[in-house]
Amino acid sequence: MTRKFLAAAVALFIILTSVVAFMGWRAKNEIEQVATDQFNGQQLLLAQKIADDIDEHFAFLKTSLHSLADIWRQSPADSAQPSAALAPFFQMLKHWKVLAMGFASGDAGPAQWFDGRGALAGDVGIDPTLALAFARDPARAASAFTGRVTVPDTGPFVGKRVVVMAVGVPGQDGDPAMAGTILLVLDAMAVAREYAQGVRSGATGYAWVVDDQGFFLDHYEDRFVGQHSIETRRERNPSLDWSRIESLLRDRILTGQTGTDWYMSGWHRGVISEMKKLAAFCPARPSGADDPGNIWGVCLAAPVTEVQGLIGRLVVREWLLVVLFEAVVFFGFLVAMYFSMRFSRMLGTEVERKKEELVKAQEKLIRSERFAAIGQAAAHISHEIKNPLMLMAGFARQVRKRLPENDKDAEKLKIIEQEAGRLETLLGEVRDFSRPAPPHIDFGDINTTVEETAKMMAEGLKARQVTVRMEAGQGIPSVPHDPNRVRQVLINLMKNAAEAMPNGGEIRVTTDFADGFAVLRVSDTGGGIPTDVAGRIFEPFCTTKESGTGLGLAVCQRIVEDHKGEIAYASSPGKGTTFTVKLPV
Repeated sequence: MTRKFLAAAVALFIILTSVVAFMGWRAKNEIEQVATDQFNGQQLLLAQKIADDIDEHFAFLKTSLHSLADIWRQSPADSAQPSAALAPFFQMLKHWKVLAMGFASGDAGPAQWFDGRGALAGDVGIDPTLALAFARDPARAASAFTGRVTVPDTGPFVGKRVVVMAVGVPGQDGDPAMAGTILLVLDAMAVAREYAQGVRSGATGYAWVVDDQGFFLDHYEDRFVGQHSIETRRERNPSLDWSRIESLLRDRILTGQTGTDWYMSGWHRGVISEMKKLAAFCPARPSGADDPGNIWGVCLAAPVTEVQGLIGRLVVREWLLVVLFEAVVFFGFLVAMYFSMRFSRMLGTEVERKKEELVKAQEKLIRSERFAAIGQAAAHISHEIKNPLMLMAGFARQVRKRLPENDKDAEKLKIIEQEAGRLETLLGEVRDFSRPAPPHIDFGDINTTVEETAKMMAEGLKARQVTVRMEAGQGIPSVPHDPNRVRQVLINLMKNAAEAMPNGGEIRVTTDFADGFAVLRVSDTGGGIPTDVAGRIFEPFCTTKESGTGLGLAVCQRIVEDHKGEIAYASSPGKGTTFTVKLPV
């Protein structure tokens, strides 16, 4: 009976899970479609903003040309020296991506070209025929000519994609003949780059702009600029089917449509793989109504994974939560059937766990008491042997001074002095660790404490070829600290740094203020902390030095914690170590 019941319960669980999975899959697809449409809508707004900016750029230049024509008509003498007359206007308009300006006098005169350096001699590679014909037509006196993108084969603009603009200068006193024509040569790629470059949709999407022939005026990848948008894609990845983007470009983007779509690509930024991209596009119309076919296509493109990947993860998490809830209910039902048995088992497990916790707590207490006893004993021993040790060292020093320097006994006495000094240092560290005195904290200038310590240590470290560089931060408020205790921490850190550089090096001591803390840093150029002890350096008696006690950093940590501060380190093998002390302000 129980087996049949369990089998039925399992079958029901599988059916429910399958239904939930199917519904989750449908919900995922629907949400992805909605999110994709919304994302493309946002991309379209960005594309329209770029297109509007480009149109406004050309509108400004048209207005400037009309204003210049009015000024020129009122000053006919400018026609005699067009270079001088155009110079100030060129200086103003060059910031609007104008490469050169020109003037053609009368109804049939040739165009003379000028840039910021003066007249351009010879063939400049610009054919102004259409521009002059447009501007010299009295019926179009109220309009300014904007040509399509061309690429000069000769002259100073070779290789650039340029646009020629022109406006006619009316004759004076109702004279139907045109006084002349003012022309501009505009850098089309610079205009597109001005408004499209840096525009980002989503996390990695970018904008690209093509002219009416499908050549890139701007693209995230600089090598695409000036190349045909389809041909350069085929050259980069001939194996990919580019028919969709080709159709999208030919039938929609270059016909002036506004909308959203998608296409396949073989890369995106630094990622090289076949992927689906969302695209939103709209036209910029540099010529306006004068030439409806002069269309620049503006497009925003981003991988579909930016949207669908995020939605997919969210839906999967929701689906997992549903399945988890279903599983909890299912297993809760099974647990209820065997409640008494599982309760007994859980109770036994809980008793064992509590027993283990009690044993561990007891062991920890024993270790703490033992450590306290060791500390008291160490403090007592330190007190008892310190004075005799100092006497021994003093007597040895007095006797050594009476002996010749090359005497063997003098060398032995010197060893006694050194070892006595080392033992005295050891006893001091043990005393500080086992019976620390409470710090006498008062507000003071932390820079003064650090600078005094650095100067003191610098003199003693010169013999080791170790230099100390101090960099005091500005604007650090008064810090509550015990100068003697902080000095002890810095001395210990600087001694460790010097010992890590047996062949000499540099110790850098800096102070700073950040997030309510005075930050002290001690950096060395040594070999770094060995990885096998990196996680235990603040533990008592942990050391990598043969003569070390392993208490220095433990004492430093205790002093910093007594100041309610923090101490940490960063170490790179072969590059050195930096200890950071933070004291609250």
